[in-house]
Amino acid sequence: MAYSIACLLTLIAAFPSLAQQRTRIAIVEVEPGRSAREVSSYAHSLLEEKLSRSEVFSLVERSQVEKVVDEVAYQQSGITEAATIAEIGTHLNVEKLVFSRVHRLPPDYKLTVKIVDVGTNQIDRVEEQHLGSTNSHIKVATLKLAQRLIQTASLLAPVEMVLLPAGRFTMGSQSGLPDESPPHQVSISAFYLDRYEVSQVAYQAFMETRGKGRTSGQKPDNAATMVSWTAAAEYCQSLGKRLPTEAEWEYAARGAKSRIYPWGNTPPTRARAHYSGGPSKGPFKIDSLPQSATPEGLFHLAGNVAEWVQDWWDPGYYATSPLADPDGPAEGDFKVVRGGSWTQPPEELRASARAYYNMNRGAEYIGFRCARSTATEMQP
Repeated sequence: MAYSIACLLTLIAAFPSLAQQRTRIAIVEVEPGRSAREVSSYAHSLLEEKLSRSEVFSLVERSQVEKVVDEVAYQQSGITEAATIAEIGTHLNVEKLVFSRVHRLPPDYKLTVKIVDVGTNQIDRVEEQHLGSTNSHIKVATLKLAQRLIQTASLLAPVEMVLLPAGRFTMGSQSGLPDESPPHQVSISAFYLDRYEVSQVAYQAFMETRGKGRTSGQKPDNAATMVSWTAAAEYCQSLGKRLPTEAEWEYAARGAKSRIYPWGNTPPTRARAHYSGGPSKGPFKIDSLPQSATPEGLFHLAGNVAEWVQDWWDPGYYATSPLADPDGPAEGDFKVVRGGSWTQPPEELRASARAYYNMNRGAEYIGFRCARSTATEMQP
């Protein structure tokens, strides 16, 4: 009990908005096979009770959910059909539908929970939990899954984006490596950029919608890694976004005054960035290290994970690039990654530093975030 309370207090401290507004959800029990009905009912009740007692979810009563399901002649086999989800969600006035289903896997059972956003009909996340076969095992396992949902509830919220106003800055550096030269003035149109790097849980949900299974990450609120440039671009496109151009990324990191680092001109410290040589391996949580943020509030543009951008790699591109909204070379063999990562020394976290990687492969130190234009795309 003490552990659960500690986890909840930690969550609220990290995400203060959760203490103010709960996500309104309805839990829908998907009809199991005959051999799993009793276990399904028990697991559903446990899940319902645990989530209803949390400070992050507001649940519709089961009787109301069952009534609406019956009224819309809901077909239990079509748990992700868009029309059905929209109709049920509208009748129940909820933001998310949580579908729970128990499968018989002799001699045990497995619980699958699928959370779907009513407004977009997109799968936010999928969680699976092996339940065992005894009531005590089923209870412990179901409550464990429920606790994971509570701890990561904030990741179900729409991704916050930051507006970067149009401006001009000096791109590149005379004191960096040769591919950072020559420094040149670039004008950038206004655009939006995700405040945080894409999380493991968000990328996992995207993979589930494409039937590609789960990612390897076990920490849902850490930055997603092992994602190819192609997959990152597809993820952003699925949300009506895109990867930022290299010039947009550097403008976001440096600002109109062309900072050396995203937070300013002082060198990296452990409070500002996650780089090599520290006690922790692998990426941090996407909202960690508040001192990493730019004045505009963009987290982890230096360190944690390096980030894919739109452009092809060309070490000599700066000599001929356009002066306004450059979008990179027309072709190339590699894609650009920016920002440095937890595997690199602090001197490689400069906002002008450039790197590249095979677009068809992921890496344990490369992640991404998405951008959106203001002129042609809807404001978030």
